[in-house]
Amino acid sequence: SDLKPHKTEEQRVRLTVGGDRIDCPYDISTQVADLAPIKIHLNSVISTPKAKFFYTDIRNFYLNNDLPSPEYTRLPIAIIPEEIIAEYNLLPLVKNEFVYILIQKGMYSLPQAGKLANDELIKHFAPFDYQPTTHTPGLWTHKTRNISFVLTVDDFGINYTKTRDATHLLNALRTKYELSIDWTGSLYCGLTLQWDYPKATVQLSIHGYIATVLQKYNHP
Repeated sequence: SDLKPHKTEEQRVRLTVGGDRIDCPYDISTQVADLAPIKIHLNSVISTPKAKFFYTDIRNFYLNNDLPSPEYTRLPIAIIPEEIIAEYNLLPLVKNEFVYILIQKGMYSLPQAGKLANDELIKHFAPFDYQPTTHTPGLWTHKTRNISFVLTVDDFGINYTKTRDATHLLNALRTKYELSIDWTGSLYCGLTLQWDYPKATVQLSIHGYIATVLQKYNHP
């Protein structure tokens, strides 16, 4: 379970699989933006006249893609809630106290899920003229429009100067995906962002970070 205050579904429970027990016979590596390009991208927003920043993410990004070949997992029937057992009539499927599951689409912790989702996004974006840059992992641009974004998993941090360009990007995404959007751009990848466009500044912070570290190391 997880708490995501900036998401549409703030309280989330997600089922994962044991990805450490899966051996994929093909390349599953995916390049994503790290903190340095993200900070440079944020700096480009405040350094560009009329530029602004907003955030969007794809709902269920890992879950909508077909696997090249199926995977399998099992769950103890004892940990499955009664309402789920009743909804899907699972009791006839129990063998040796387990329910055995065929996985045909992406799931959290599947090692190939991120690669498949990213490849599908690249293919989907191509007709709209968006592409990842060659030398900066996670940075995307458009062939003609003055818009760019950094992508970390399913989180888009978007730098734009014209509303019509931002709308073009969102419309391109909406032809395939469900989105959550924050036009204030106040959060990105765990960072809290305080924008002051007239003064050309942005302050980055992680609320509660110091208190959490002090508790972790039992420091007074």
